[in-house]
Amino acid sequence: MCLSPEASFIAAGVLAPAGVATLRLVRRRDELILAALPLLFAGHQAVEGIVWLGLEGQLSDRLLELAIRAYLVFAQVVLPVLVPVGLLWFEQDAGRRRWLIALVVLGLAVGARLLCVISAHPVGARVLEHSIVYDTDVHFGYVVAAGYVAATCGPPLLSSSSLLWRFGVANLAGLTLAALIKYSAVTSVWCFYAALVSALIAVALRRRPAQTPVASASS
Repeated sequence: MCLSPEASFIAAGVLAPAGVATLRLVRRRDELILAALPLLFAGHQAVEGIVWLGLEGQLSDRLLELAIRAYLVFAQVVLPVLVPVGLLWFEQDAGRRRWLIALVVLGLAVGARLLCVISAHPVGARVLEHSIVYDTDVHFGYVVAAGYVAATCGPPLLSSSSLLWRFGVANLAGLTLAALIKYSAVTSVWCFYAALVSALIAVALRRRPAQTPVASASS
């Protein structure tokens, strides 16, 4: 996959209006986090576009470092928590919600561990074969990596919505492919892919039943 600042900014530009349209489909507060994901992914791609510009020498070192940190915090700390929480709020089936609670706990543990990694090590990035390699990726370890995959790809696979299940399958397939082809740049490649397939969330919200019971976010 050939990525570039143009690819990141184009992805952000395409996803941003789609993300706004997805938010307009929200009927209940427990749909809000899930519906916000495409717009958040759009912002994330815009941040990586800034990282690209910094690596090309068009920005100051300080601005580049801030962009790298912002990108990594969202990708490695926020996402493993936000995805299971969003699916937990959205899910109506009690049995599935119990499993999602377990993934929320796992996501919190993974996010906390990766926040420690980002805080304890110098952040850096470099371009390798048209992709960005983030230095903190080498500190994942197999256990944390497996927990990250479970927390980010597992929740949609537990969803009672067939379209969200497909979103999970597409994410897992993309992450597996990214790891096999460009493991050193897996964060960059997978987040780009996940951003694009997040458009399935809009389809899932548009096609959900017209009448659904209101679920308390705290239940």
